[in-house]
Amino acid sequence: MTILEIQDLLLNDFSVYKNKLLANQKQILKSLEDEHIFISVLDEKSLIKKIDQIEGKSLDDFPLLGIPFAVKDNIDVAGFTTTAGCKAYAYISKESAFSVQQLEKAGAICIGKTNMDQFATGLVGTRSPYGMAKNYFNEAFIPGGSSSGSASAVAASYVTFSLGTDTAGSGRVPAAFQNIIGFKPSKGIVSCTGVVPACKSLDCISVFANKLDDVDKVLSISTAYDSKDPYSRKNKQLPLKKVTKIAVPIKANLEFFGNEDYEKAYIHFIALLSNKNYTVEQIDFKPMFEAAKLLYGGPWLSERYHAVGNFIEENSTEVNQITLKIISEGERNLATSYFDAEYKLKAFKKQFDNYTRSYDAFILPTVGTIYTKEEIEENPIDLNSNLGYYTNFMNLLDCSAIALPVSITDNKLPFGITLFAPAFNDQNLLSMAQSMQEKGLLNLPKQSTDYIDIAVCGAHKIGGSLNYQLLEIDAVYKSTLFTTPEYRFYALDHLDPIRPGLIKDPENGAKIEVQLWKVPSNKLGKFINQIGAPLSFGKITLEDGTSVTSFLCESYALSGAKEITELQTWENYLTNK
Repeated sequence: MTILEIQDLLLNDFSVYKNKLLANQKQILKSLEDEHIFISVLDEKSLIKKIDQIEGKSLDDFPLLGIPFAVKDNIDVAGFTTTAGCKAYAYISKESAFSVQQLEKAGAICIGKTNMDQFATGLVGTRSPYGMAKNYFNEAFIPGGSSSGSASAVAASYVTFSLGTDTAGSGRVPAAFQNIIGFKPSKGIVSCTGVVPACKSLDCISVFANKLDDVDKVLSISTAYDSKDPYSRKNKQLPLKKVTKIAVPIKANLEFFGNEDYEKAYIHFIALLSNKNYTVEQIDFKPMFEAAKLLYGGPWLSERYHAVGNFIEENSTEVNQITLKIISEGERNLATSYFDAEYKLKAFKKQFDNYTRSYDAFILPTVGTIYTKEEIEENPIDLNSNLGYYTNFMNLLDCSAIALPVSITDNKLPFGITLFAPAFNDQNLLSMAQSMQEKGLLNLPKQSTDYIDIAVCGAHKIGGSLNYQLLEIDAVYKSTLFTTPEYRFYALDHLDPIRPGLIKDPENGAKIEVQLWKVPSNKLGKFINQIGAPLSFGKITLEDGTSVTSFLCESYALSGAKEITELQTWENYLTNK
C-alpha cells in the first residue's frame, strides 16, 4: 500500500490499521526461513507499543505517521543489531542513523533490518551468511545487491518504502531486477552518519518504493543537513525545468552481455521516447565508462579496505571469501595511485560537465543483463562486474540517479532504465519520471483505485479469525451497519473455523449486523478463491436501502445448524456460546 492509502486507513479506522500491520508482521516472521529478506524483525509486543504511540497524532505534525519501512543492515536503527551482513561484526545500535531519525521523527515505523551483500560489497545479493534474499519477481534469479533485502521487502509489499545504500549501484541494480523504483540521491544530501561505510567519500543512502510520490515524500524528510557528517551537503536543488533533451549512449558504448531480450527492450524504449516528444541524441559515453573503471581498479578499493580492513584480517574465517578477496586487494594501493586516479577523474568530470551544458538528462540501461543463482555461483566475480557496467561511475562523477522499471521482456523478466543528471537535480529527475509515467513509458505497479464493496457478517469482521484474508489483499474497512429486517442467521459449527450462514427470509427475518469493506477489484479473485461451499456470494439489502455483495449460505447446509437470528451479531453468538 502507498503512503496515502495507509494513512487513509489509519485515520478512518485505527483498529483496522493496527490489525493490518500486525498481520503483515506475522507474515514477515513466517517468511524469515524461506525468503531471507530480513535479518532482524521487530517483535509483536514492540510493534504494538509503537503503533499505540501514534494513535491520535496528526499528519500535520507527523507527515509519515504510521508508515512501515525497512532498513538495510549496514544502517543503524536504535535497538536493532547492525551486522553489515557479517555475524561476527554484529553490534546493537544505541541510536538510529541520522537519516533514520528524520523518518522516525516524522512518524514512520521501522519494522526490520534487511539482508545484504556482506559489507555492501557486491551487486548480486548472494554474499550473505543469512541466505539469499528472494527475488520477488522471479525467484529463479538473483535479487541484486548489495541492498537485496531492502528491494525484496518493497517488491513483496512488506513495507511501503525501504532504505538501502548505493556506492556502485546497490540502490539501482536490485530495483531493476524486481521491477520497483530505486532512487540514488545526490551525494551528501542524505546523511550517512550511522552507516557502516563501504567507500565513505562515495556512499549514498538510497530509497526503494513502488510509487514516485512516496520516493518524493521520503526524500523531502530525510534530506536534512547533518553537521556531524563531513560529507553532508545542504540540499540546494536546482530550479525545476521541463526536461525534453536527453542523451543516450552510441551503439558502441552499449553492452548487453548476450542478453538479446534486454537489448530489444532498450531499443524499443528509446524509440518510444522519441515518439513522446523527447529529443533523443546519441553521444559517446566513453568518459563515464572510463571513470567507472577507477572504482574497483583504483584507490577507492583501498577506501573499502580502510573501512573494514582490520576487521576482515582478524576475522578472515568469518568473512565471505569473495568479499575477503575483493576488499583485501585494497591493501596494496599506494598513496600515489590515489593522485593518479584523481587526476584522471577530474579530466573525465570536465568532459561530463561539458555534456551537461547541452542535455537536460541522460539515460542508460540500469543493467545490461540478469543472471540466475546458478550462473552467479559458477562465476561470482566476473558476472558481478558485468552488473556494474552502467552504474559504477555515477557517484564518482557526482550524479543523482533514479532506476525505473519500463517493460517486461519476452522472457517475462523486468527491464529498467536509469535516468540521471548532475548533483542537485533530484527533483528534476522525479519530475521527469512522473512525466514519463503519465505518458505511459514506465511499468510501475498500478495503484488500484477501483474498489468493490463487500459485506461480511462473521469470521471476516475485525478481530475475527479470517479477517487477515481481507487485510492481505489491502481491503479497507468502511463502516458497521445492519441489513433490512429480512434475513436469518445460523451458526455453521461444522466449519473450521466456525462461521455464520446468512439467508434471506422476508417473512421471518431480522436485522443482522454486517461490516462493509472496500476490496480492490484487481485482488477480489484471490479473496473469492479462498471461499468454499456452502458459502457463496450474492446481493443483500442494507437498512439504508442500498444493495451490496455479501456472503450467503446455501440452504442445504442449514440442516441441523443452530439459528442465531435473534442475537443479530456474530459477536453476540460467540460471547454466549
